[in-house]
Amino acid sequence: HIKEIQVNGGTTAQKVDFVTGLFEKEVKVADVFAQDEMIDVIGVTKGKGFHGVVSRWGVTRLVRKSHRGLRKVACIGSRSCGGSPSDRCGAPG
Repeated sequence: HIKEIQVNGGTTAQKVDFVTGLFEKEVKVADVFAQDEMIDVIGVTKGKGFHGVVSRWGVTRLVRKSHRGLRKVACIGSRSCGGSPSDRCGAPG
């Protein structure tokens, strides 16, 4: 669908008469553009609002029981939240 095209030449009344004659009619591409003509195109995407990562990037969620059994009684877990090796207790540096 063409939403807007520029009409050049003639007075404003002539432009309006030309365009109103094209209403409800099929306009062929060859009538508007020449072969190998360079044109500027602006596209507008369909808005989808604010979404989370699942619908935005298509990632999958883990199932509910995926991390069961990883830690047992007296497991110390991770030592720190990251950083350089010297930040961790017992690490050289």
